[in-house]
Amino acid sequence: MTEGRRRRTVAIAAAAVLIAAAILAIVLSGGGGPAGRRSTAVSTIAPATTTGPAPTPSGVQLGASVNRLFNSSTYTASQIDAQLAALAGAGATIARSDALWEAAEPRPAAGATHHYDWSFADRIAGALAAHGLRWLPIVDYSAPWAQSIPGQDHSPPSSDGAYADYASALAARYGPGGSFWAEHPGLRPEPVDTYEIWNEPDNPAFWSRAPDAAGYARLYARAREEIAAVQPDARVIVGGLTHPRSFLPEMLAADPSLHGRIDGVAIHPYGRTPQLVLRSVRGARLELDSLGLATVPLWVTELGWTTSPPGALDYLPERLRPAYIERTVSELGRTDCRIAAVILYTWVTPEHDPADPQDWFGINPPTAGSSADSEAFAAGVRGARAPGSPVGVCRG
Repeated sequence: MTEGRRRRTVAIAAAAVLIAAAILAIVLSGGGGPAGRRSTAVSTIAPATTTGPAPTPSGVQLGASVNRLFNSSTYTASQIDAQLAALAGAGATIARSDALWEAAEPRPAAGATHHYDWSFADRIAGALAAHGLRWLPIVDYSAPWAQSIPGQDHSPPSSDGAYADYASALAARYGPGGSFWAEHPGLRPEPVDTYEIWNEPDNPAFWSRAPDAAGYARLYARAREEIAAVQPDARVIVGGLTHPRSFLPEMLAADPSLHGRIDGVAIHPYGRTPQLVLRSVRGARLELDSLGLATVPLWVTELGWTTSPPGALDYLPERLRPAYIERTVSELGRTDCRIAAVILYTWVTPEHDPADPQDWFGINPPTAGSSADSEAFAAGVRGARAPGSPVGVCRG
């Protein structure tokens, strides 16, 4: 996404902690509250048996981003609960949202000991699990003390090791058998099984000042290694790319050993029409195949349209959006492109400022309920799950 698609408005201090407590009080029938600040003691996670998300016949998980629910103080705990109930009711099984490093570790480690405050991430994990939604966390961005460019959280971390330590701690807490689930026995576990490393590292808005495929390759490899040390079966995927056909070859040229060590590649195939979205997905699949990564799945972790203002990037008239959503979700869920997940951007936005495109990507009303867009999403989910032949996009 561009910065205009998701300018973050993160309020993670007192308001976030209060909302965290309220959400956990709503969703938990037993167990303790937010974990608060604690030292990390990372150990290998024991396997846990869960039912897991229900995929399409082709194995594709379907869902939406929920970042705007959690990345600001706009929504109360009860509003978040209502929105997630509506998302689950539409048939979603997966939800994507930031696992903000700055919220968990606002200060650097004391020697070799990290002190993490899990309040922000706990409220996401708890709220999603209460509705049977699997969290796809984006492990982002640089904590204030770890910014390679001071004052820019979208600059790469000054220490790959510190970032990887955080990713490992995240897995130890929210993966199968993680400490969060042990602390909340009244909550049915929905452990994290996939971690997205950064967001759009090929976009200068999210990797300041300019994308660096070699630098990102080092960060991905280090994070994957540390996550695997505590959660061996975890999938660690390349963060959503806007230009996979150029960035992936550069990554592999910088580190050829990544062949065989990439668990998935996330892409953001925004396009004016469903046809253009499918064309972008096809291009990414063909690029992976040409690089010897034919078995590596694609994760479509963002696609969508804003309905205001006219002329904005990814603008679509309101009357057209439902049909576009239904067709795109349905077809991507049934393609022959080896897609693991399709995640729409985004479930809900405030719809406050007609001049701000980011306020109008949401497909569900801010007051919950449903809309033509969210009903179209549900229809697309049903279409993706219906028996039938794959949609020939990548192999035809």
